[in-house]
Amino acid sequence: MMNNRSDIGNRIKQARKAQHLSQTELANRLGKTMRTVQKYESGEIEPSIGILNEIANILNISPAELIGYQKKNITLDTLSDVLYVLNELNKKAGLHFNIDVNRPPKTEEWSCSLKFMGNDEIAENNADLCLFLERYADERESLEQGLSNKDRFNHWFETELAYYANVALPDKKGD
Repeated sequence: MMNNRSDIGNRIKQARKAQHLSQTELANRLGKTMRTVQKYESGEIEPSIGILNEIANILNISPAELIGYQKKNITLDTLSDVLYVLNELNKKAGLHFNIDVNRPPKTEEWSCSLKFMGNDEIAENNADLCLFLERYADERESLEQGLSNKDRFNHWFETELAYYANVALPDKKGD
C-alpha cells in the first residue's frame, strides 16, 4: 500500500468512531474477531484490498480515502489541458501506446485512438490499464443505460483508485 499500516489503521479507527461503532460492532459486521479489528487499527496487520472495501462500505467512506490516496486536482478546462495530459502519459515508464489515425480519403470514418497493448512486454502497466478500461467501459455503459446509478459507479471507481494507488509510474529515462 502507499501508506504504512499504522496510517491505514488510524484512518479505520477514525472512520469507525465517526460512525459511532465499537470495535466489536465493526468486527461482527465484517465477520471477524474484535482482536482482528484491533490489529487492523494498530497497524499490526494490513487488511487485504477486499477487506478494506468491506470496511469502507460499512463505515461510509471511500476505499481510496481509507488508504489515504489523495486524488490530484486536475483541471481539464481546455483542449490544451487534455493534450498536456496525453504528453505526460507518454513520459511514463511502464506504459506505452500507439496512436491510430483513420482519415478520409483512406477510410470513410475520421477517427483516432490511443492503443495500449495489454501484452506489451516492455510496458508492464499496460495490462492493468487494459483491464481497467475494459471494466470502465462496462460500468459506463451500465450507467448510461440506466442499469446502474452514479453512486454505484462512483463507488466502483473509488475502489479501483484504491486498488491501483500503490502502482508507481516512474518517468522514462531521459525525460
